[in-house]
Amino acid sequence: MRADALEQVFLRREGGVYTVLLVFESPSGSRERVTLTAPRGDENAAVDYLVRYLVQRGATLARRPRLRVETAGALSDAPRLLERLTTAMAPVRRDSPGRRTSVRRR
Repeated sequence: MRADALEQVFLRREGGVYTVLLVFESPSGSRERVTLTAPRGDENAAVDYLVRYLVQRGATLARRPRLRVETAGALSDAPRLLERLTTAMAPVRRDSPGRRTSVRRR
């Protein structure tokens, strides 16, 4: 079974772009890690890129996803960015499993 529920997101700024590490989990407990490189931009642009990736993949958010940003070698929770992610993914979360929905851009 493919892991489709996004559990954790780690953002790290490297050389002017954000590296995004995603941890997906399936109901059976299997985990999948995916690393993306977001186009140039700020943290908000990296989250927007992540949303487009998740929609294309047909993935959803876990019940309690976590989003953390690495700054000076330390990880910290980013509630503002998590809110941006959950708001953008809300139409997908309300949809039935397996069905894809377009995401409204703000």
